[in-house]
Amino acid sequence: MGRGLPAHVHAESILSALLEARPAGLTIAQLMSATERTRAQVHTGLAHLRKVAAAQGLPPVTWDKRWGYRMLDDAPEVWIGYERAFFETVHHRVENFIAGTLLPHQKKTPDAPYIRTVMAQMGAIESTLQLLASLE
Repeated sequence: MGRGLPAHVHAESILSALLEARPAGLTIAQLMSATERTRAQVHTGLAHLRKVAAAQGLPPVTWDKRWGYRMLDDAPEVWIGYERAFFETVHHRVENFIAGTLLPHQKKTPDAPYIRTVMAQMGAIESTLQLLASLE
């Protein structure tokens, strides 16, 4: 059985659909319908498109519950909103990792150089993500 289409082919199809829909966005279901791709292919194409968009001089691909996926040329408020949501999500994951994995490790071996270094660095990462999520 042959392999599927490469990611850049899916990305080109998704780019075309998103540019055609501007300024409105498209949900995953709408992207699947417009591009005749599966959900997995749409996600693969979106990931590739996000990687290459800046190099091609394209606006960033953003997502929100109201509009779905969009590519807007001059919308810093949309870009910032998407970035903040990303930072909040990553902050939450880091916070849970610290609480659920690193703190128990630290309690078992509080003087180990490895865990002291990891806790210091992860604390800095957590602070940075929290700051980035709340910047005005």
